[in-house]
Amino acid sequence: MTEMTIERAFDLLKAGEPEERAEAIKVLGAAAYAPAVPYLADLVETADPGTRYLAAMALSKIGDEAENAVPVLLQALRADDMFLRMATTGALIAIGVPAVSGLIRALFDQNAAVRRASAKALGKIGSKDAINALKVAVNDSDPGASRLAAEALARLQSL
Repeated sequence: MTEMTIERAFDLLKAGEPEERAEAIKVLGAAAYAPAVPYLADLVETADPGTRYLAAMALSKIGDEAENAVPVLLQALRADDMFLRMATTGALIAIGVPAVSGLIRALFDQNAAVRRASAKALGKIGSKDAINALKVAVNDSDPGASRLAAEALARLQSL
């Protein structure tokens, strides 16, 4: 396959066959192509597991310009798919501060995996806005969430 142009990748993202679309997602992510954000967010929400993962990874490479995808990414944290949750956490970390308020809410989700991912992301983002919530989250009934909240809190307090 010859190297795909950004324009061709964007066209395939919107209307390509699954295999072509997967390659297009990788190309657009590597190029940090922000105009693809709404399409990638839609794929995170609606596609098959592999495509959801690739789209979340691409959003993580786009970084803070993927801010509009935060609500979809926060919802994807609740997926049973561990790989999607990891990719989604990475995307939220890369987006940074715009994801903080949603991650603070997610610290108190019913799902322990969501609470763990949120604590980890908040520690990596480094926003002091999360300190009070993390002080509460260190008492989480889930040992992993409690530990990650404590680690995140220690990191934020040292900034």
